[in-house]
Amino acid sequence: MSLRTLVTDPDGFFAARQDDDSLAGPAAVVVAHALLALAGTVVILQAVGDVVTAGDAASIVYASGGQRVSAPRDIVLSLWATGALYFALWVAVAVVAYLVSLYFDGEGSFRRLLGFVGWTFVPTLVPTALRAVTMAAVFLDAPEFATEAALQEWVRGEVVGHPTRLAATAVRPFFTLWMVYLWVLAAKYGRDLTRRQASVAVALPGALASLNAVGTLAALAGRALGLV
Repeated sequence: MSLRTLVTDPDGFFAARQDDDSLAGPAAVVVAHALLALAGTVVILQAVGDVVTAGDAASIVYASGGQRVSAPRDIVLSLWATGALYFALWVAVAVVAYLVSLYFDGEGSFRRLLGFVGWTFVPTLVPTALRAVTMAAVFLDAPEFATEAALQEWVRGEVVGHPTRLAATAVRPFFTLWMVYLWVLAAKYGRDLTRRQASVAVALPGALASLNAVGTLAALAGRALGLV
């Protein structure tokens, strides 16, 4: 079953893999997320050079869609932290779903469930790739900055309101909700549950991810209204 089937027939995708305990494919999906995040931040580091101080690194990386950090060295550390977060989320969702499914006497190994949850990260590769490519294009075309003030001004003018970056941020919540739906199917087929039982199994991580998605949309809407 191809990844195309995951889009057109997700039930069939997971049903066909109930005898497949391989983690190679799911791990590749999670690694792709991490590598995209790392690549985007590396480009930012190369562009800002030595003009970034502890006071400005946070605002620059935050405006670019990354994590809030305190110094250039911390940006490097955040590269690995970002990659680790994807793996942590992968395992956390699988662990929660597995533990809750024990109440329903679910069948199926944790390994199979972990693999199925890994496949559910496919949808969010789209906005992740879009944001990474956008940031790379913007920062690779950045001029040389002589002062921190010039860098800050450039970020405000060229990065914060960049239409493609805003578009990637705007569509990401929808892909996140798609991922949450796939979590339900992963739990259903990974642990042989009913759809209702599977929904309960992923309710906690699903609710947190959904709230984050709604919050992102609300923040974008508020920003848009403020510009009108």
